[in-house]
This record gives sequence, structure tokens and C-alpha cells, in this order.
Amino acid sequence: MIRLALATLLLTAAVPALAQDRGARAACRADFERNCPGIKPGGGRLIACMREKQASFSDGCKEALKAARAQRQEQ
Repeated sequence: MIRLALATLLLTAAVPALAQDRGARAACRADFERNCPGIKPGGGRLIACMREKQASFSDGCKEALKAARAQRQEQ
């Protein structure tokens, strides 16, 4: 349960970096298409979908989001 809460926190904080990081966007594109079909960006809709379905997102996407977040914090 603690791991799930930590993952939620990390992913939630990392999602805004997705808009700035093409690598993360590319790594997560298929995950969003598969898990959040038809959901358009804006208004927090993609973030809400990712929170709801985070267990279904690939490890590659999660790692890319973490890396994008780290890069953003360095700036």
C-alpha cells in the first residue's frame, strides 16, 4: 500500500514535465493511448486518468516521467 502511495505521488508530480519532455512523451504515448483512449489533454483529464490507471502504465513510461521530473527540478 505504501509503495502504491509513493508511486502515485511520484507520477502525479512528474506528469506536468511530460509536456516539456519529448522523451517522456514518446515513452508514454502508447500507454496513454491504451489506458486513456479518447481523453483530450487539458483540464487535468490526462493526469486524472493516469492516477486512476497508474498500475497499467509501463515501467518505461514511469521511469521516463521520473527522469523528466528530475531534469525539470535541475533547471
